[in-house]
Amino acid sequence: MDCPKCGHKQDDTIKCGSCGVYFAKLQQQSTSTLAPFGGQSRTESKASGIGIGAIAVTAVVTAAVVFGLMREHTPTVPGSSTGQKPAAIAVAPAPTLTAAPEPAEQTLTASGLEAQLAKSYPARNAVEAARNATVFIKTGWGMGSGFIVDEDCHVITNRHVVDTDGARVANNVVADPDMKGRIAIAQQQLEASINNAQRLRHALAGQPGTNLEQLQLDNRIKAMQADLADVPGKISKVISQKVESSGHSGFTATLVDGTEFNGLHAEAADEIDLAIFTLPADHCPHIVAGNSTRLALGERLYTIGSPSGLAYSVTSGVFSGERGQGQKRLLQTDAPINPGNSGGPLITESGQVIGINSLVLRGTQGIGFAIPIEAAYDEFFQIRDARPHAQ
Repeated sequence: MDCPKCGHKQDDTIKCGSCGVYFAKLQQQSTSTLAPFGGQSRTESKASGIGIGAIAVTAVVTAAVVFGLMREHTPTVPGSSTGQKPAAIAVAPAPTLTAAPEPAEQTLTASGLEAQLAKSYPARNAVEAARNATVFIKTGWGMGSGFIVDEDCHVITNRHVVDTDGARVANNVVADPDMKGRIAIAQQQLEASINNAQRLRHALAGQPGTNLEQLQLDNRIKAMQADLADVPGKISKVISQKVESSGHSGFTATLVDGTEFNGLHAEAADEIDLAIFTLPADHCPHIVAGNSTRLALGERLYTIGSPSGLAYSVTSGVFSGERGQGQKRLLQTDAPINPGNSGGPLITESGQVIGINSLVLRGTQGIGFAIPIEAAYDEFFQIRDARPHAQ
């Protein structure tokens, strides 16, 4: 045979005796240079031509996601839509905080995700240590917070942050007092639009050359009247479809150094506003649980979360008292709890978590509530072994 590189004639079909090239390797290199670059692109389009009534309903739906879910709405749909197994995506860490060197013993024992975060964001106090174990959650319909409770990377959050039950979410949104007020405004706008269209239709009656315009007006009036007949129902349907569609692809959890975990799914409690999921990692930093029953009135407390999308914000206040009993017991605090704080930890000055930030009393300032941390250990068997002994 002839060598394809130098033309040397020989019987050996493996290696050229003159230039020394391996024929298989040369053929592989030639093939690779012909490989196509780039991926397949995909475009999506949305139907146009929405009537006045539909526009008004859409505006109400946008407000519903914000006010009903107590989460800031974002257009970004995180996570993979392919249904693949969740995987960690390493993101370039943010600028490192200036900090004193870590104690030698901790540096030697830390490993996995805990070591990664300790290197990028060394904790200078108990609150910063808790921040390293707090996650920022983004779903296709809102955002919230959560926190890691053990080395096995179990994360606790509110059910309403990651809820994929479209009907339940929609019912909660429509039943919200603020939402009811916005529905009333939308209905008034629709009625005004119908009246204007009917007056125009009446004015065109009998005028030559307006038959097509009259027909279009008739169709528009009919569509707006259908919207007006069931504004709450249409809002519920749109929200339910949005939640369930986004729920299939899962949600995203982000750590303080920018590391993302996509395509996550949670297990939700039935009777209490709690949910649990696991990060696909090992040796996670976590917040040790305190004892919420031993809180003293006026004791300093801190919240960590992402209010209005401002990730890893820390606010402080005091313990204001308990409300309710048993499974319905809540911890009251004046530490600010805003949309995006839901599911985040309520911690003491020593960095122990004593509650899960859940809700605020509307129409007031400085009245927020957290679910006691003991409720999470009672609800989810996965973390019962990590529950601290009686303190």
